[in-house]
Amino acid sequence: MDLPIPTHLNEILSLMGDKNNEFEVTGKIKCSCGNEFFEIWESNERLIVKAVCKQCKKEYLIFDNGKHGWNGFVCGDDFLNRKMPYSKYKCTNCEDDAHSIFVHITSQGKDDFVEECLSNDDSFSLKDWVDAFEWISISLTCKKCGLVSKEWLDLETM
Repeated sequence: MDLPIPTHLNEILSLMGDKNNEFEVTGKIKCSCGNEFFEIWESNERLIVKAVCKQCKKEYLIFDNGKHGWNGFVCGDDFLNRKMPYSKYKCTNCEDDAHSIFVHITSQGKDDFVEECLSNDDSFSLKDWVDAFEWISISLTCKKCGLVSKEWLDLETM
């Protein structure tokens, strides 16, 4: 089954639930070292989100609105100021900085990508459809107190 897992998340998104299909996918971010807790860094009012593994310190770009999703990937709409500083997110309850990251992505599906992009732009290939998603939601759970920040980032990308 083809799932809309963006290329940059393919190796770190561990699938959850039984509703994953061509139009939506839900998973938990898991570092290549096996750890599931991260520091969360955001810039441009959460339009760029990075995660740093609390165990091995490996850094992952979770979302960049100028590169990911329909507008960033397909349209090339990149208006972000990459010189803006990043700020570390801390739990609003206990101020801890270790969180697990849950990602939910929705897509218009492969056929829509073929119709909209492949039929009139030869710079794309069929495998690119996973990077042209329509919506991303990121929820965080604090390691220390368990507070869930549901839809900490909830953004349409088209």
